[in-house]
Amino acid sequence: MPRVAILESDILIALDISKSIEQEGLAEVDIYEELEQAYQKLNNLEHELFIIDIGDNQPEIIDAAVAIHRQTGLYCLVISDHGVTSIPARLREAQPLGILVKPFSTRELIVNVETALYHSSMEKKLRDSERRYKDLFAYSLSARCVTDIEGRILERNRVFESSFSNPMKVENVRDILPNDIIWSEIIESLEENQILQREIQTNRISDSFEQRSLDLICSFSRFREEGSDAQILCEFLDVTESRRLREELFQSQKREEIGRLTSGVAHDLNNFLTSIMGFLEMIKLEIPDDSQINEDIQGIERVVNRASGLTRQLLGFSRHKPYSPAPIDLKEVMGDTYKILKRLIPENISLTLSLPKESLVVNVDISHLEQILLNLVVNARDALEKTENPHISIQLSQFGQNALYPKEIMMQPADYALIVVKDNGAGIDNENIKRVFEPFFTTKKQNQGTGLGLSIVKSLVEMNEGYITLESEKGRGTTIKIWFPILLETKTTTKLTAQEEYSLLSIINPPNNILKGKHILVVDDDESILEACTRILESAGAIVGACINAGEAILQAERTNFDLLLTDIVLPGVYGNELWDRMKNNGQARACVFMTGYDSYQNEQFAGAALLHKPFDARSLLEYCNNALNSSIEA
Repeated sequence: MPRVAILESDILIALDISKSIEQEGLAEVDIYEELEQAYQKLNNLEHELFIIDIGDNQPEIIDAAVAIHRQTGLYCLVISDHGVTSIPARLREAQPLGILVKPFSTRELIVNVETALYHSSMEKKLRDSERRYKDLFAYSLSARCVTDIEGRILERNRVFESSFSNPMKVENVRDILPNDIIWSEIIESLEENQILQREIQTNRISDSFEQRSLDLICSFSRFREEGSDAQILCEFLDVTESRRLREELFQSQKREEIGRLTSGVAHDLNNFLTSIMGFLEMIKLEIPDDSQINEDIQGIERVVNRASGLTRQLLGFSRHKPYSPAPIDLKEVMGDTYKILKRLIPENISLTLSLPKESLVVNVDISHLEQILLNLVVNARDALEKTENPHISIQLSQFGQNALYPKEIMMQPADYALIVVKDNGAGIDNENIKRVFEPFFTTKKQNQGTGLGLSIVKSLVEMNEGYITLESEKGRGTTIKIWFPILLETKTTTKLTAQEEYSLLSIINPPNNILKGKHILVVDDDESILEACTRILESAGAIVGACINAGEAILQAERTNFDLLLTDIVLPGVYGNELWDRMKNNGQARACVFMTGYDSYQNEQFAGAALLHKPFDARSLLEYCNNALNSSIEA
């Protein structure tokens, strides 16, 4: 129920008015005899109307009515000793909703109070509506402004102010639009009383005085206030960041798909290489040692080994695995990685690698090192786009304790391996050098860079307890230096050393050959692998059953118990590890060796069974099978 305040010095008149209003159920009534008391209460209580008795046009009461209206926005109903014609002009400033001239009847009072309450409630709703609109306009999450028909900005909210006021304040909304054609379309749509919504891309000068592109979703609608000319309500939603993040997600998913594709291709290549290596070993058994064909076979083996290294590097670049540092020889790893990097560089760009004579062993995740070199070389390649005689150099050297340490980083005194990647490209200006390691910061054109390359490099270097610096000069190229602490007297785990020369016959028929007469079941979905493994194992005297899938293997195992299961992990239908669990539980196989062309599988995933990575040669295959059988006999 609404509340009404009565300002009346005669308490009997006030009580009579109050009683009449409350009996009609129009409102709850508060009575104030003193003006000061009314000032205090009306500011704190919610009233719809106040009734004030100005008596014989008393100036102080009229001033009070005007002051209350201005301070609280309340409208009044006036009681006067004189008629309307005698009311002072000053009272109009209080905007009275009615005047009751004494004496007046109860009916006149009720009618005037009802009418005044109605008008007061309508005015209050209008004020609330205007306030809600102002709040929606002012506190919107999107940039909003009101303009005239020429685009001049009449009013703007806080988001608009912060979005389009650096370094200069926008005074005309047309300065935001990419061209005047769009403004013409806006005017045409508004003339047809339609709302125009569209996406635009515009260039703005940021507070760093660089031009940056903004992607905006815009809405333009007609806006008219009473007593004013036609205006336009403009709304801008900045979607630049969301689109960039969406593009990043798309690129990430694309890289993930490429990684999976690369992994699949490398797996198939490993299968082919394993078959080639197996058949080469069989050819060696058929020809004498002094045959000239041996030179050709050795040439094929060298090519196969290089192809095997290539597949390992492809898997290294594509896989996602947890941080696992290990002692590695930087000289050896960088030499291998250089072969991959050369394929990423156009022929017109010179890429050189300088390595020391001695080995430099550091404790680093090898996949992280490959990623660091890849990102740096790709960045350098992009910086050489418009350079004459483009050149990228990679240098590895030892950085001793007595050397001069960079001032900008706090390095612990030690012996370091120093990697320097240098180009003679466009370079970076002084203002941007401080930001090059920030995520998503890039000086490349739109859609030509993510701004993550150097940020990832810095994170990987620091994760491996290294240090990184960047030196650059506009138009003269960039030099990036990376330091890793050197490990002393540590064996490296980069890769196995070259196998010594051996007699294949001594491997196939050793004095303690336990493969002879053993039943071995070989399972692989690649027929060339089956054939190569079967020939090698049969040459060692084993009795071999070959199956192309787990279903065939299960059927064979029901007829024959096997001493050893040699199976690929990834098989159609039932995987190799599931096949081994079934045959082991049914007593159909005593030992198992898993084969895989995927780098993601590790030995610890298959307790009780060995893991043989493809491609492998006859020696590795026979050693793994012998060891597995020996372990089963000892158990």
